[in-house]
Amino acid sequence: MVETINPTDSKESLELLIEEASLKGADRLSRYPKHRFFGYFCSYFPEELIIAAGLHPLRLLPDSENSTPVELPAYCCSLAKGTLDMEVREKWRDLVGIGFTHTCDTMQCLSGIWAAIGQSKTVDIVPPVMLKAPGASRYYHAELHTLLSKLTDLTKQEIKAEAIRNALILCANTRKLAAELDVLRPNLPSPLIFSLLRAGQLMPRSEYTHALVNSFPALKEMAEEPHDKAKVLVSSAVLENDSLFEMIEELGGRVVADDTCTGFRHFSGVTVSGSEDPLLDIVRRYSEMPPCPCKNRSLNERISYLTTLAKQRHAQGAIIIVRKYCEPHAWDAATLSESLRKNGIRTLTLELEGANAGGQERTRLQAFLESLLGYEL
Repeated sequence: MVETINPTDSKESLELLIEEASLKGADRLSRYPKHRFFGYFCSYFPEELIIAAGLHPLRLLPDSENSTPVELPAYCCSLAKGTLDMEVREKWRDLVGIGFTHTCDTMQCLSGIWAAIGQSKTVDIVPPVMLKAPGASRYYHAELHTLLSKLTDLTKQEIKAEAIRNALILCANTRKLAAELDVLRPNLPSPLIFSLLRAGQLMPRSEYTHALVNSFPALKEMAEEPHDKAKVLVSSAVLENDSLFEMIEELGGRVVADDTCTGFRHFSGVTVSGSEDPLLDIVRRYSEMPPCPCKNRSLNERISYLTTLAKQRHAQGAIIIVRKYCEPHAWDAATLSESLRKNGIRTLTLELEGANAGGQERTRLQAFLESLLGYEL
């Protein structure tokens, strides 16, 4: 970065990002009155097309873990229950629409219920599960064409190829900055890193990119070697607050590698551009990003990726978080844990109702982190 940034501006930008992460988009109307937002749930919903349509992507996160709308059974994850409850309470009434990605049965059913009882218009996309299966790219491309048509109907304006290319460039720049932030991760408090990454899924992307660039001088000034920290990898689905990471830091740990939907996985993967058809670039990006338990390219690729990531970051252990009633991550956890252990990476699996870690989780985390520190000594 050749531009000189005033230290005061850098700290103010950092504070802005932290505040945006804590608000989870609640003050979007007062902060960005001229912007129109489009809600989405999953990192596989292509942000590029939302931006190309003149809208701003907003990841929907629950403001409560304890709500259970009558439309959903109790055995649904707190993400589904909490966000539908907010729709019933008209917290999303200003959104132009809401995008659903078919990743699990709960999300598929939630989309139908939302369309039936909600105020917001819904848009669905069904990406291929086997991303490298014969015909998967062709099918994915057709799905994007359908999504493009739905967004055009929603906004009542044509979405041109040039707008998609510009959105690809903006998203590529954002992802490069997130990668720079990920490099600093071992030397900065884990809750801070996760807050900054979460803010990038809640703010208008241009404003986020500008603030993150400005914040780097302050971040680099804060960075220090975590000599006495137990280095861990964390794998999870959505984590809407920093409770877990605050607890890890407090108990002597440091997250050096992140595989979470609301963390770096959202930004990971190479963004390509230059095709005559920009939709092909989008297909390639979302097909090449590290897969979550809901998607795969080959039987053992996710396990291989996380094992390699843990070793590259010198992680002493891995913490696998399973949100209660999240079947894809629950199925993935046993195989992942076994594989990591076989590769010499000690593993702890925790089930959380929501994103908040409580007393039981604290006890188990403390014992695990102490064992890592003792193991190294």
